[in-house]
Amino acid sequence: MRSRLLVVLVLAVLSALAFAEVTISVVACSDNADSLKWLAQEFMKKNPDIKVDVTTLSWEVLYPRILADISAKSGAFDVFNWDVMTAGAVSQGCVDLFEFIKQNPDLVDPEYDMDDLLPLAKNLGIWDGKLVGFPYFNNTMLFYYRKDLFENPKHKEEFEKMFGRPLRVPTTWAEAVDVARYFTKSFNKNSPTQYGIALMFPTTHTMFYMYLIFFGPYRRSVEGITRFGPVDLDYGDYFTSDRKPAFASDLGLKAFEDMKALMPYSPDPLGSDYGETLEYFAKGIVAMVPQWTNPYLQFKSSPALQPAEEKIGIAPMPGRSVAGNWALGINKFISQEKQRAAFKFIQFATSKWADKEKLIRFAIAPVRKSTLADVEAQKAIPWVKVLPSIYADETFRPRIPEEPRLEDISNINFAKILSGELPLTIDTLNKLAAEWEKVLGK
Repeated sequence: MRSRLLVVLVLAVLSALAFAEVTISVVACSDNADSLKWLAQEFMKKNPDIKVDVTTLSWEVLYPRILADISAKSGAFDVFNWDVMTAGAVSQGCVDLFEFIKQNPDLVDPEYDMDDLLPLAKNLGIWDGKLVGFPYFNNTMLFYYRKDLFENPKHKEEFEKMFGRPLRVPTTWAEAVDVARYFTKSFNKNSPTQYGIALMFPTTHTMFYMYLIFFGPYRRSVEGITRFGPVDLDYGDYFTSDRKPAFASDLGLKAFEDMKALMPYSPDPLGSDYGETLEYFAKGIVAMVPQWTNPYLQFKSSPALQPAEEKIGIAPMPGRSVAGNWALGINKFISQEKQRAAFKFIQFATSKWADKEKLIRFAIAPVRKSTLADVEAQKAIPWVKVLPSIYADETFRPRIPEEPRLEDISNINFAKILSGELPLTIDTLNKLAAEWEKVLGK
């Protein structure tokens, strides 16, 4: 009797362990948090033995928090939602998914289809031959403009009289200057908007990627490739192929000149950041704004931009867009049990089904070829149709471990150049390049 009772107790314990709930914690950027929270709920319906908690942090807090967790090997978070441009630093604490898949074939969804992932989105999650994150958000910058104003016969006629050419969505930053001037009331009393364009050149992380939408066209031009060599996937457009600062050149100066030429036609360009420029366009204060993919839903719901299909135009950047991709990685300092649960979640969250659903519901730019080709996806979010051409020639920031320090040095100096506190000369750029080389140990 006693032995039978013991058997029953053992079976009960084993049964409880089999169905024990594993909790995994996910830390996410505010841009991705809503979609990840929704996906977590969908995942838990299918996986009741795994609980997913999503913590939302702003970029300014998120990155240092991830680095602190990795440095301490504390395993405070099980899944990181991280900016792929920080791959060199974040990779130190992430599981190599290539190796994990080999060791855990039982967890791999046969329908996942790695070949369906967009090549650049996948490659930016690879560091030193290791896949340290599944691509989640293939963010890129778009050029939003007031479609109704550009198509208005009155504005077309007036613009051509003023500038001797037809009014059109600019394809270069030089063209953008004339259009921005036309739509700025202090330069054209008949302008329907107060300003022509909303620019964000603050002394924050924003400055580091905004410079690239101006420098990128020069760096990727025939002249830029001839002089600086092909762009290195790890060092990005800021560097030459032999890993020297490419911006310390006459082409780097031209990028600053293009930025300064647009500043008179923007509300507070040095004091505006992401949120301010969204508001300027959403309220009808400006005619154009370079912005990321996900603000589309905010613009679409704005009273000043109704009906949205008639007022919101979307085009590729006048120069080149800049990549702002995000990935999902697994903390390598957590238990094997949690790693397995975390893998199941990030695989689910980056699946074909999830990629399409998060696009339609949250305007999270897709990482998969199948989503870009999907008719329903194209109909739901207008910018889906322009993404393939934009993805084909994006510029991107360096992904090296020293990136945060380079960014800190540059943002304040770039702002001083644009404000006139530092002279816009090769000497100024060479001094900044020398500071970069000290950080890089050269």
